Amino acid sequence: MNAAAQQTAARPADAGEIAVMDDAGGVIARSKPFALSNKTVTFLPTAAEAPAYRYSASEAAMDAEALEQGEVLSGLGDDDARQVDLPFPFTYYGREWRQAWVQSDGNVTFGSPEMASAARSLGRMAAGPPRLAPLFSDLDPTRPDCDVRVWKGADRLVVSWRNVPEYQDVGTGARQTLQLVLWADGRIEFRFARITASAGVVGISPGGLLGSTEVVNFLDASTRAFEWTVADTFGTTDGIDMVRVAQRFYESHEDAYDYLVVFNTLGIAAQPGALAYESTVRNYRTGIGDAVYDSGASYGSEYRLQAVLNMGPLRQYPRDPYARVGSRGLLTGDNTMTLIGHETGHLFLALASIRDPLNPDARPMLGTQLAHWSFNFNSEASLLEGNRIQDNGPGLVNRFLTVGTVEGYSALDQYLMGLRHPLEVPPTFLVKNSNRAATLFPQTGVSISGTRQDITVDDVIAAEGPRIPEERVSQRLFRFAFIVITPAGTAPAADEAAQLETYRSEFERFYHRATGERAWADATLRKMVRASMWPAGGSVAGEEARIQLRIARPAEADLRVQVARAESVEAPEFITIPAGATTAQFALRPLAAGTTDVLLIPEDSSYETGHVRLETKAARSELTLEEYYREPGLLVLRVTDPNRLNYSNQPVLVESVEGAIRSDLSGLIWLTWDGNPLTAQLEGAPGSSLVIR
Repeated sequence: MNAAAQQTAARPADAGEIAVMDDAGGVIARSKPFALSNKTVTFLPTAAEAPAYRYSASEAAMDAEALEQGEVLSGLGDDDARQVDLPFPFTYYGREWRQAWVQSDGNVTFGSPEMASAARSLGRMAAGPPRLAPLFSDLDPTRPDCDVRVWKGADRLVVSWRNVPEYQDVGTGARQTLQLVLWADGRIEFRFARITASAGVVGISPGGLLGSTEVVNFLDASTRAFEWTVADTFGTTDGIDMVRVAQRFYESHEDAYDYLVVFNTLGIAAQPGALAYESTVRNYRTGIGDAVYDSGASYGSEYRLQAVLNMGPLRQYPRDPYARVGSRGLLTGDNTMTLIGHETGHLFLALASIRDPLNPDARPMLGTQLAHWSFNFNSEASLLEGNRIQDNGPGLVNRFLTVGTVEGYSALDQYLMGLRHPLEVPPTFLVKNSNRAATLFPQTGVSISGTRQDITVDDVIAAEGPRIPEERVSQRLFRFAFIVITPAGTAPAADEAAQLETYRSEFERFYHRATGERAWADATLRKMVRASMWPAGGSVAGEEARIQLRIARPAEADLRVQVARAESVEAPEFITIPAGATTAQFALRPLAAGTTDVLLIPEDSSYETGHVRLETKAARSELTLEEYYREPGLLVLRVTDPNRLNYSNQPVLVESVEGAIRSDLSGLIWLTWDGNPLTAQLEGAPGSSLVIR
């Protein structure tokens, strides 16, 4: 749990296995107009020992000298930043800074830039680097007749966003002019001309999810001193800040979930024109058409969270989990289960595609947002759109007919999810030169004209690379937390809680069927049991691999955890995390090469059951040694394999170091390094030799 947990007020109690969250604490970005046009908001540091700020609002003019004479940050792009030197040391939340990052999106950060194109939300502001946000909004300084300028004086630095418009795909958005003033005495001023931005956040934050997050109205006078994030939000519609939802969830729950599935009883739509949407938080897989990235810390998750699903208002879904949902369901056949399955699948799908030799940037297999299968792709009735398409043979004008929709995760889907070997994926096809738009919703009974292009999984691999990690060691058990957001101070009604409980329990069964019984969903609320070897790790036959178990808070009593594994793996039957402790280590010794499952089953059922895939190599010669990280004075090596697994307790010989160094729980070797060339190799595996220069 993060530091803000110490600040959290009383919250509604969970309803059985459903997490309940009220709409306080910035979870809802409320619809309200920007009220600070032609005003200045001043943040005055207090003289107290703990760094804190008081705010006030006043009528004040823009700094005309800075606006006209400031140095233009040339070449500043959309979602971009430039580092600038400060004319004096500036103290912010008790820390002194000499440089700052000026961001195109109406804010300044310290320590590092933060230039993502994700929603400019309160949650993102509180989680990122230390930030000053006069107008944290999607601004685009690449348009004509606008710029971002920096003016430096002996007593102040002024950053001006001059006529910078909101981002629009086509044309130029409404222009905004504002300033940030840093005074040498520690004062901060936000100065605004007439602001017409559609949405944004105004405020200050020490970043890193430190402390609490307070939502205020800066026009309301206050004598309070704020030690942590204090901000105001505005926009044209009510919306749910999913980053902030996750942050608040982890204030009272542990980091034991791959997915957060969020419904609300406030009638707030997920997005205009959309029933629901998914945001990927972490992706460590390659070969699926997505980049590798990790924004989990912003969401309050130390290591596990992979995706958040905003399912929108609970009332838009029928009580029967298999009844069709609204107008979309009438067309596509979607029900509540298929829609949750659809959003769940977006962690892996649909992003991979063959290439068009005439247009390498095109993705012919994809449709809407390049994140769904094309209407013209025979997706075998995937939950991620496309259709099951029947080929009636050449020579017919309307040769193809859609005959199935939203039936489950197809064989190709399951390959991309890490659940099937490529040899288990049959060929499919795409209708080229179709008379139907690629972005149509799936539906049956639609005839399509065009030409057939056969597609094999090898064609996809040629375009995207092999799926890593492969199916032998990929994650198979996924944990889901179902969350309902309610009005402040209220719990869900009994029938609402029962409706969600039906969805939660049924989705566990549905997901197992939809994956061809190759993966499992656990949708219970449980405390964390983290294995260092998660979701998979490696070993060598006959050698010990080390594993650490960790829980989030010191155990009140001894916690016994059963280690369930195959007979070919030697391990203690039980591991005990002692009362007052949070960790325990043990060793596994697999006797033969292969892949097996290890289950970690706490006797206390309030904790989750852990699942690890153990990959055992016949010899060290099958492992690789690679450079992992370097900085002045430090070199880190890693013992791994083609699936990027970690191999603990492996002996590495390093030139000029006496004896072997064993890899740690993460498969890492930490070395003090003077920068001179050195050679390292796994003991007994000359082919792993690595020369570092």
